[in-house]
Amino acid sequence: MPAAHHNLTVPEHKKLRTDAERKVNEELGKIARPDDRFKRACEIVQQADLEIAAHAEERNQAALSLWFYEGVRGLDKVLGILPNAYSEMRRIALHGDKKATINPGGDLNARMTADERRGAAKKAGVPRIEDAADRLPPLAATVSVASARRKAAMPFLQDSALVLTEEPYDWSTDRIAKLGDVTPKYVRDVKNAAKRRRGH
Repeated sequence: MPAAHHNLTVPEHKKLRTDAERKVNEELGKIARPDDRFKRACEIVQQADLEIAAHAEERNQAALSLWFYEGVRGLDKVLGILPNAYSEMRRIALHGDKKATINPGGDLNARMTADERRGAAKKAGVPRIEDAADRLPPLAATVSVASARRKAAMPFLQDSALVLTEEPYDWSTDRIAKLGDVTPKYVRDVKNAAKRRRGH
Protein backbone atom coordinates (compact mmCIF):
# COMPACT_ATOMS: atom_id res chain seq x y z
CA MET A 1 0.00 0.00 0.00
CA PRO A 2 1.52 3.38 -0.95
CA ALA A 3 2.32 5.79 1.85
CA ALA A 4 -0.10 8.61 2.46
CA HIS A 5 0.67 11.98 0.94
CA HIS A 6 0.50 14.70 3.54
CA ASN A 7 -2.40 17.09 4.07
CA LEU A 8 -0.26 19.45 6.11
CA THR A 9 -0.25 23.17 5.61
CA VAL A 10 2.60 24.03 3.26
CA PRO A 11 4.11 27.39 4.28
CA GLU A 12 4.54 29.86 1.43
CA HIS A 13 8.31 29.57 1.70
CA LYS A 14 9.10 31.63 -1.39
CA LYS A 15 6.95 34.55 -0.22
CA LEU A 16 8.19 34.28 3.37
CA ARG A 17 11.82 34.34 2.22
CA THR A 18 11.29 37.17 -0.27
CA ASP A 19 9.53 39.33 2.34
CA ALA A 20 12.20 38.63 4.97
CA GLU A 21 15.05 39.44 2.54
CA ARG A 22 13.34 42.63 1.38
CA LYS A 23 12.89 43.89 4.96
CA VAL A 24 16.56 43.26 5.79
CA ASN A 25 17.72 44.89 2.55
CA GLU A 26 15.54 47.94 3.25
CA GLU A 27 16.65 48.23 6.89
CA LEU A 28 20.38 47.82 6.23
CA GLY A 29 20.25 49.84 3.02
CA LYS A 30 19.07 52.87 5.02
CA ILE A 31 22.06 52.78 7.38
CA ALA A 32 24.67 55.11 5.95
CA ARG A 33 27.63 54.59 8.29
CA PRO A 34 29.57 51.36 7.70
CA ASP A 35 30.22 50.83 11.42
CA ASP A 36 26.50 51.10 12.25
CA ARG A 37 25.65 48.90 9.29
CA PHE A 38 28.21 46.26 10.32
CA LYS A 39 26.92 46.22 13.92
CA ARG A 40 23.27 45.85 12.86
CA ALA A 41 24.08 43.20 10.21
CA CYS A 42 25.94 41.21 12.90
CA GLU A 43 22.90 41.42 15.18
CA ILE A 44 20.60 40.16 12.41
CA VAL A 45 22.92 37.25 11.54
CA GLN A 46 23.42 36.32 15.20
CA GLN A 47 19.68 36.41 15.90
CA ALA A 48 18.99 34.31 12.79
CA ASP A 49 21.65 31.79 13.84
CA LEU A 50 20.01 31.48 17.26
CA GLU A 51 16.56 30.94 15.72
CA ILE A 52 17.89 28.35 13.29
CA ALA A 53 19.74 26.56 16.09
CA ALA A 54 16.63 26.63 18.28
CA HIS A 55 14.17 25.37 15.68
CA ALA A 56 15.92 23.46 12.85
CA GLU A 57 16.54 20.30 14.88
CA GLU A 58 12.94 20.26 16.15
CA ARG A 59 11.70 20.84 12.58
CA ASN A 60 13.83 17.97 11.29
CA GLN A 61 12.69 15.62 14.09
CA ALA A 62 9.03 16.38 13.29
CA ALA A 63 9.57 15.65 9.59
CA LEU A 64 11.53 12.46 10.28
CA SER A 65 8.84 11.26 12.69
CA LEU A 66 6.12 11.81 10.07
CA TRP A 67 8.08 9.98 7.38
CA PHE A 68 9.43 7.04 9.37
CA TYR A 69 6.46 6.33 11.63
CA GLU A 70 3.50 7.48 9.54
CA GLY A 71 4.84 7.17 6.00
CA VAL A 72 3.92 10.75 5.09
CA ARG A 73 5.46 11.67 1.74
CA GLY A 74 6.26 14.96 0.01
CA LEU A 75 7.54 16.63 3.17
CA ASP A 76 10.33 18.50 1.35
CA LYS A 77 7.67 21.05 0.29
CA VAL A 78 6.52 21.56 3.88
CA LEU A 79 10.15 21.86 4.99
CA GLY A 80 10.91 24.29 2.17
CA ILE A 81 14.02 22.37 1.12
CA LEU A 82 15.04 20.56 -2.05
CA PRO A 83 14.15 16.84 -2.35
CA ASN A 84 17.86 15.91 -2.33
CA ALA A 85 18.42 17.76 0.96
CA TYR A 86 15.40 15.97 2.42
CA SER A 87 16.79 12.59 1.28
CA GLU A 88 20.14 13.43 2.88
CA MET A 89 18.37 14.34 6.12
CA ARG A 90 16.75 10.88 6.24
CA ARG A 91 20.03 9.11 5.40
CA ILE A 92 21.89 10.98 8.13
CA ALA A 93 19.13 10.12 10.64
CA LEU A 94 19.45 6.40 9.86
CA HIS A 95 23.13 5.97 9.12
CA GLY A 96 24.93 9.19 10.05
CA ASP A 97 25.96 9.43 6.40
CA LYS A 98 24.22 11.58 3.79
CA LYS A 99 25.34 9.25 0.97
CA ALA A 100 24.20 5.94 2.52
CA THR A 101 21.21 4.23 0.92
CA ILE A 102 18.04 3.82 2.93
CA ASN A 103 16.60 1.26 0.53
CA PRO A 104 16.42 -2.35 1.77
CA GLY A 105 19.47 -4.37 0.80
CA GLY A 106 20.87 -1.44 -1.17
CA ASP A 107 18.33 -2.08 -3.97
CA LEU A 108 17.60 1.31 -5.54
CA ASN A 109 14.16 0.19 -6.71
CA ALA A 110 13.06 -1.34 -3.42
CA ARG A 111 11.24 0.76 -0.87
CA MET A 112 11.06 0.12 2.83
CA THR A 113 7.79 -1.28 4.08
CA ALA A 114 6.04 0.60 6.87
CA ASP A 115 7.35 -1.96 9.39
CA GLU A 116 10.91 -1.68 8.03
CA ARG A 117 10.75 2.13 8.24
CA ARG A 118 9.50 2.08 11.82
CA GLY A 119 12.04 -0.57 12.83
CA ALA A 120 14.94 1.31 11.21
CA ALA A 121 13.86 4.55 12.90
CA LYS A 122 13.64 2.92 16.34
CA LYS A 123 17.04 1.28 15.86
CA ALA A 124 18.56 4.64 14.81
CA GLY A 125 16.94 6.44 17.76
CA VAL A 126 14.62 8.63 15.70
CA PRO A 127 11.93 9.76 18.15
CA ARG A 128 8.24 9.47 17.38
CA ILE A 129 6.60 12.87 17.91
CA GLU A 130 2.86 12.77 18.55
CA ASP A 131 1.97 16.28 17.35
CA ALA A 132 4.57 16.39 14.55
CA ALA A 133 1.97 17.29 11.89
CA ASP A 134 0.91 20.38 13.87
CA ARG A 135 4.44 21.42 14.77
CA LEU A 136 6.19 20.98 11.43
CA PRO A 137 4.67 23.83 9.32
CA PRO A 138 5.29 26.68 11.81
CA LEU A 139 8.78 25.39 12.63
CA ALA A 140 9.60 25.14 8.92
CA ALA A 141 8.32 28.70 8.33
CA THR A 142 10.41 30.05 11.24
CA VAL A 143 13.60 28.42 9.90
CA SER A 144 12.87 29.68 6.37
CA VAL A 145 12.47 33.27 7.54
CA ALA A 146 15.57 33.15 9.76
CA SER A 147 17.65 31.65 6.93
CA ALA A 148 16.45 34.34 4.52
CA ARG A 149 17.24 37.14 6.97
CA ARG A 150 20.72 35.70 7.50
CA LYS A 151 21.33 35.36 3.76
CA ALA A 152 20.23 38.96 3.11
CA ALA A 153 22.33 40.42 5.94
CA MET A 154 25.59 38.64 5.05
CA PRO A 155 26.59 40.77 2.00
CA PHE A 156 26.02 43.95 4.06
CA LEU A 157 28.07 42.49 6.91
CA GLN A 158 30.88 41.44 4.59
CA ASP A 159 31.01 44.68 2.61
CA SER A 160 30.90 46.94 5.66
CA ALA A 161 33.70 44.93 7.33
CA LEU A 162 35.84 45.42 4.23
CA VAL A 163 35.04 49.14 3.99
CA LEU A 164 36.00 49.64 7.65
CA THR A 165 39.48 48.19 6.97
CA GLU A 166 40.04 50.59 4.06
CA GLU A 167 40.66 54.33 3.91
CA PRO A 168 39.47 56.61 5.38
CA TYR A 169 38.59 54.28 8.30
CA ASP A 170 41.59 51.91 8.49
CA TRP A 171 40.09 50.03 11.44
CA SER A 172 41.88 46.96 12.81
CA THR A 173 40.11 43.60 12.70
CA ASP A 174 40.13 43.62 16.53
CA ARG A 175 38.27 46.93 16.64
CA ILE A 176 35.70 45.72 14.09
CA ALA A 177 35.32 42.43 15.99
CA LYS A 178 34.52 44.25 19.24
CA LEU A 179 31.89 46.35 17.46
CA GLY A 180 30.06 43.28 16.14
CA ASP A 181 30.66 41.05 19.17
CA VAL A 182 32.50 38.57 16.93
CA THR A 183 36.06 37.22 16.73
CA PRO A 184 38.86 38.85 14.71
CA LYS A 185 39.02 35.64 12.62
CA TYR A 186 35.33 36.05 11.77
CA VAL A 187 36.03 39.63 10.64
CA ARG A 188 38.92 38.46 8.45
CA ASP A 189 36.73 35.72 6.94
CA VAL A 190 33.82 38.05 6.09
CA LYS A 191 36.19 40.73 4.79
CA ASN A 192 37.84 38.15 2.52
CA ALA A 193 34.43 36.96 1.33
CA ALA A 194 33.62 40.56 0.34
CA LYS A 195 36.93 40.78 -1.55
CA ARG A 196 36.14 37.54 -3.42
CA ARG A 197 32.72 38.88 -4.37
CA ARG A 198 34.43 42.01 -5.73
CA GLY A 199 36.68 39.75 -7.80
CA HIS A 200 39.93 40.28 -5.84
